[in-house]
Amino acid sequence: MKNIIGWALAAFGVIGFGVEIDNLLKGTADHTVTGFIIAALFILGGLALIRSARRAKLPPELREAPIVVRPSLGARDIERAVLACAKQHGGRVTIAEVAAGSQLSFTEAKEVLEELSRAGACTVDVTENGAFIYEFNGLMPREPARAALDP
Repeated sequence: MKNIIGWALAAFGVIGFGVEIDNLLKGTADHTVTGFIIAALFILGGLALIRSARRAKLPPELREAPIVVRPSLGARDIERAVLACAKQHGGRVTIAEVAAGSQLSFTEAKEVLEELSRAGACTVDVTENGAFIYEFNGLMPREPARAALDP
């Protein structure tokens, strides 16, 4: 029921905006600002009811879950987190590994890895399954000096 009333209020607010814009175009606007404010209140009230109805459908444990606010990281801290994750995985990581091993979301991890690839810090290899593997040559295990010299 809240959902229906919410949509009705939002629609009524949109119609109110249309009426006020029409009044402005005709030049018969006496209380246009008041009309816009009332229309905006109807829209916001309707959207609040719609949101409330959707939250009510969620299971109780999700409905009352606290909102977790992550501390914002600077660009330098983000790069360090990605490089630390790559070092931990032997210099080869996927986007999912970086996201799981850091505070970054999957999308953020993808953007950072693509940026590092464009900067030349790593290379990208694509597996048969289509997964992107980012290789940081400077973080990969080194061969012993003797083995590297032998033909």
